[in-house]
Amino acid sequence: MKRFLLLTLCAFSNLAVAVEPLIETPENMEPTFVDDILSVFGADGEFDQSKAIDMSYLPTAYYTPEKKFGVGLLMVGLYNTDGASSEEQPSSLVLNSFVSMNNSYGVEVENMTFFNGGKQRLLLGLELHNEAAVYYGQGIEQGDLDGNHHEFEEQLYSFKPRWMTEVADNYFIGVGADFTYASAEKLELVETGAPVDSGDILPNNFSTGVVVTSIYDSRDYRLNATKGWLFQIDAGLYQNSEYSTFSTYDIELANYIDLSSTSLLSSAPGLIAWQVQGHFTDGDVPWNLLPDLGGSNAMRGYIKGRYRDEQMMMGQVEYRLPIFQRYGMVFWGGVGSVASKISDLNEELLTSYGTGFRFKIKDNINLRLDIGVGENETNFYLNVNEVF
Repeated sequence: MKRFLLLTLCAFSNLAVAVEPLIETPENMEPTFVDDILSVFGADGEFDQSKAIDMSYLPTAYYTPEKKFGVGLLMVGLYNTDGASSEEQPSSLVLNSFVSMNNSYGVEVENMTFFNGGKQRLLLGLELHNEAAVYYGQGIEQGDLDGNHHEFEEQLYSFKPRWMTEVADNYFIGVGADFTYASAEKLELVETGAPVDSGDILPNNFSTGVVVTSIYDSRDYRLNATKGWLFQIDAGLYQNSEYSTFSTYDIELANYIDLSSTSLLSSAPGLIAWQVQGHFTDGDVPWNLLPDLGGSNAMRGYIKGRYRDEQMMMGQVEYRLPIFQRYGMVFWGGVGSVASKISDLNEELLTSYGTGFRFKIKDNINLRLDIGVGENETNFYLNVNEVF
């Protein structure tokens, strides 16, 4: 069975042109009132290379099971560095700020700049938030117990710079840093409403680390690929504020397959995207850096933080179907597990599946609305960019 799956994936992995929509847009079609409104904010679905940075500013409403309903401002900017050709994928700046009905608030910034024709890359990630979070303990067995449901306010300040340079065709070596402070306030056991001393379970901590990266990346567009492979390995060595050390090892393999480019399914519309990732740790890892399942990016359908432990592995497959003009849909399924030892990851598996709606706000950048179904809960997400 494994051999058949591998051969099938290889057969689907040919290079592909842009994925065609299910319904072709008429050449003489006039812009709709939705297009006119969004164009006021710069969300015209295109990239104007004549601008120093082509920005969109969108007021947004959103929902995640952790933050509940909220409003925010989404800023998306695309730009080319000096000497970049029109065929290269543009550099990008995404800023997402939010405030929600349960007093969660924060801002996330991701900036990827391509230099020298994409041969060098600078990735900057910044996250500041004070938001509602959950803790059930470590392991699937603890996460399955509703009586373990703790809620708290998580304060997080994180800055992650990373520099990458190409050493062979599509192969990059990089080095970066990770500065993360986390604290837990107002911890309480939901079942009784009783406050709990967070210092015993979720102590405040500040971790600093150095991360080395090895990446093979032949994707045509980092934020929303339609073809190519990603194979990335990260190794990090950290020290926390308690002067103890720990290490992290992350691996990700992803592939994007335009069905019209395959000999078996040449008449089928859409794109198949699949991903396998693992997050492994060793040493005295603080609670906020333990690998977990759930949230808007991994195993949608489970609330983020319910299932966490020292080791994690998961896989997910998406069928992405552009339908008409800016509109599209996705359908996915996923399976994953957490455990204290790598050898125990196959003992108990969690599954999720769901569907989602896509709306293009900028060239290859989508607003996404997803509904994920886990084994004991269903959750709704509104976010930007594809999951992987």
